[in-house]
Amino acid sequence: MNKIGRLNIPENEILKYSEVEKHFVDNRNVIKVSNNGIVDFSIIIDLIKKAEANPNIYGILIKKPNDKNWILKYIGQRKSKYIKDRLRQHLIKKHEKTGAQLKRVNNELKNGNEIGIKLFAVEPDELRQFYEQKLLNNLETLWNKHK
Repeated sequence: MNKIGRLNIPENEILKYSEVEKHFVDNRNVIKVSNNGIVDFSIIIDLIKKAEANPNIYGILIKKPNDKNWILKYIGQRKSKYIKDRLRQHLIKKHEKTGAQLKRVNNELKNGNEIGIKLFAVEPDELRQFYEQKLLNNLETLWNKHK
């Protein structure tokens, strides 16, 4: 007789998903990375250098000129040592084969909107994919293809 192993982990108690979701839903602490229609990537580099933890989940947000609130458009994840490269692909320069959001970011900038990001560090790093998928399942992000 085959036995199937099972491990039932109460998500909210141990994995604290609600803390991650709250961070991305909260309109405070958005890091504005655009100025006068251009993304200033040095803001991101400085922020990551000074961070106490290495971020591995990120959100891209926009804010229209007369709005107070930021709108979450995209959620992504990357190994923490590659997060600057991935954000650069989304915000500055991308290879055609990536699913980067550079075209959409540039369209938002041309329309006079601001670009912001949110960063979050999950440890161990291997859990970043779990949290990204949970965020995609629970939050509305217009730019993500896979949900």
